Amino acid sequence: MKKLYTLLFMALTSAGFAQVTLPFSDSFSYPAGNLHETSPWSVVGTANATDHILLDGSKVTFDAGGTDAQVMVTPQNAGTVYFKIKLKVVSMAGVTDPNGGYLAGFAQNNTTFGGTLWTKRVDDNTFNLGIETRTGTGVNTTYTTETYTTGVDYNVVVAYTFGEGASDDTTKLWINPSASDEATPLLTDTHTGGDLTSIVSFFLRQDSATETPSVEVDDLSVSLTFAGTLSNEKFNSIEGLKVYPNPVVDGKLFINTDANSSKEVVIYDVLGKQVLKATTSNAVNVSNLNGGVYIVKITEEGKTATRKLVIR
Repeated sequence: MKKLYTLLFMALTSAGFAQVTLPFSDSFSYPAGNLHETSPWSVVGTANATDHILLDGSKVTFDAGGTDAQVMVTPQNAGTVYFKIKLKVVSMAGVTDPNGGYLAGFAQNNTTFGGTLWTKRVDDNTFNLGIETRTGTGVNTTYTTETYTTGVDYNVVVAYTFGEGASDDTTKLWINPSASDEATPLLTDTHTGGDLTSIVSFFLRQDSATETPSVEVDDLSVSLTFAGTLSNEKFNSIEGLKVYPNPVVDGKLFINTDANSSKEVVIYDVLGKQVLKATTSNAVNVSNLNGGVYIVKITEEGKTATRKLVIR
């Protein structure tokens, strides 16, 4: 491993980044840049100077080793927590680790994580998908017997279920599921070891090029229900959302939606620090904020959206 496991989640308790409530969805429609520098995401450990998980305006891309990113969630310690991503493995060329590598999952703290999603090379153009319930190195990863093809989008769902004992949690995997597939996961992983006591974040991870393939990730959902995880972007988004003027020049930001109901508005600076929080039906006074670039998060009727905001 290029990174030590003890570095994997050193930033989990960083107070400068917001904790999102569940369900949470992200279509990664941020300005091009580095994911770990884009609220509500934050860096995991220490940022690499040159390699990052990148944003291109519509999705996330991994390419070789680099900086990992996380989003803090409302802590969970019972029931089942799900995540869904649209995953495209662009290439497996150069991936040689026989145990494969993990690229997403849940974390309890900076050394304890589970419900991880793995890839393992078959050849340059095909791969297996796997899951781990507990912190591991791939030796105990449960992999599919099916192979998957590079360059193809797959909707991948992973579920972590808390058991009643100290070592009985389980992880399940679905590929391109429908709502009726909840009872028939493709894989279930139950190998022995210490369970998570809680889940406090979801993360995306890339390691060296010999372990992590070149991939694209989009349409993330983190939810407490299977159906909620499968809900499409339109269902989870705020319909008719308009945020204007942008740039703001007179100190007032208008936020209109089809529902036109009460909204929670939270604004973060480029370092992820919350600088304003308000509840409104149509407008927010931002005259006290300095000129610059911000991220505004709007929540209405349980649905959340983020937008880039410029204040002059």
